[in-house]
Amino acid sequence: MDRYATSAAPQHRHLVATAAAMRSILTSESLPLIASAYFAAAISSLESATLDSTEVSALLTFLSIAVALVPEQGIAESKASVAVELLVGVLERDGSLGVATVKCVVKCLGVLLVSFCDLEDWGSVKLGFETLLKFSIDKRPKVRRCAQDCLEKVLKSFQSSTVIKAASKLINSLFEKYIPLAITLRTSGTVDGSKDETLLKPDHLEVLYMLNVVNLIVPHLSVKVRLKILSELCKLMTSEFSPLTRHIFKGIEAFVETSRVEVVIPEMENIIVSLASYVSLKKRNPVDTVMTATILLKSCMEKLLNGETRSLWTKNVPLVFGALAGLLTSEASITLQASAFVKELISQLADVKTNEILSFEDGDQENDEARAIKSICAIFEDAIGFDSIPNEHILAVISLLFLKLGEISYIFMKRIVLKLADLLTLASVDMATANHLQHCIGSAVIAMGPERILTLLPISLNADDFTCSNVWLVPILKNHVIGASLGYYMEHIVPLAKTFQRASRIGSCSGTVGFTTCLLWLSY
Repeated sequence: MDRYATSAAPQHRHLVATAAAMRSILTSESLPLIASAYFAAAISSLESATLDSTEVSALLTFLSIAVALVPEQGIAESKASVAVELLVGVLERDGSLGVATVKCVVKCLGVLLVSFCDLEDWGSVKLGFETLLKFSIDKRPKVRRCAQDCLEKVLKSFQSSTVIKAASKLINSLFEKYIPLAITLRTSGTVDGSKDETLLKPDHLEVLYMLNVVNLIVPHLSVKVRLKILSELCKLMTSEFSPLTRHIFKGIEAFVETSRVEVVIPEMENIIVSLASYVSLKKRNPVDTVMTATILLKSCMEKLLNGETRSLWTKNVPLVFGALAGLLTSEASITLQASAFVKELISQLADVKTNEILSFEDGDQENDEARAIKSICAIFEDAIGFDSIPNEHILAVISLLFLKLGEISYIFMKRIVLKLADLLTLASVDMATANHLQHCIGSAVIAMGPERILTLLPISLNADDFTCSNVWLVPILKNHVIGASLGYYMEHIVPLAKTFQRASRIGSCSGTVGFTTCLLWLSY
């Protein structure tokens, strides 16, 4: 009380006077001047019908200070329950209490429930819990935040499965009450171009407050209720931004991060499909939400990666790749994040045994991994064209795909190699893009091996007019060939080099051909 003694504020003077009155009562009755005794005296005084609103506010503030100082087991469970009933009654009876006073009562209820009520008996905590839940969606921010904090602490304190189920059921009932309003808010049109205009309605704001409560307490709900709420959140998701979007994303994040995979698996595919759809419409959605959706996709996929859910992970990889590929041409912050995620997925997908995929090279049969890889390669193949030259981020991802797939990239990425080669020969390609293309083709050389690359892109010399085809590939081979079989070298490279050597002696373009010959010898 010392810090309030010198204050001139009326509420502080009333508080000091209340503390002095409580001390006088305890002294007159020869009771110890300890926190539990002060609390008991304040509760007794609160029951008086003669108090005015100012005195009630001062008593309630004093109570919140005193109860926080009471040691463990300092208040009997029965007395704590009586105090809860009294405080709830005051809240319901006196609607003129100020924000600070209501916050004090809410805080007091939280302490009583967590520290002194019987947490194994739902009947003992139900009234206080219902009250905290009610004020957790209050329109007053300070009251609401305090109630949400207390509600979370109370839920954390529950150990009895019976009590947890009862509390979860109560929360779910309130959540379901707001679903019709949430649907209205999700589907409401914009007003004057603003998607936030509808939030001015109090009932719509309560929907968002309820979602905040759910996001906060998800880890402490029963599994059954958790799944029910998650299912409803998935239904509320849309591919376009709404006032609910950010709150739904936070809710899904809470579910994914705090739940075991078997708990969220029934809804995981719906979540991934919805998030991928949202990411795909990147230009129509706020940048920060697209980034959030991308992070959530990553979390969901990581959840599925291990154990028995690996097949579901593989099934959804092409869908996720398709959504993320579009982000590789977005602004820098999103592109870097998407690129890192795509590269991580490629590395994870490449863990599949090469032999398992090689056995399906004839195309008659494919396993799940092979189908996923084929779909992914098709996505990047479509991203390459004369009218859409891929940027450095897409080429970096394709390079990694070559390297991670290794020799099986020859099965799935032949057409990508040919498209990259076509782009490299375009006169309109600038130097920086040409360097990225050369590096990408170099990755293909490392992955497939020079024999297969030269099968796709043969280097040859027309003996009649000394024109060369694919001679641009020679420097790339020189920089990226790691090794080739001696038989292939003797059968293909030596005769080709000798042909260039002869042509350089008699041809008019001896300088170019001679340089090419030298590089061919050096490449191997």
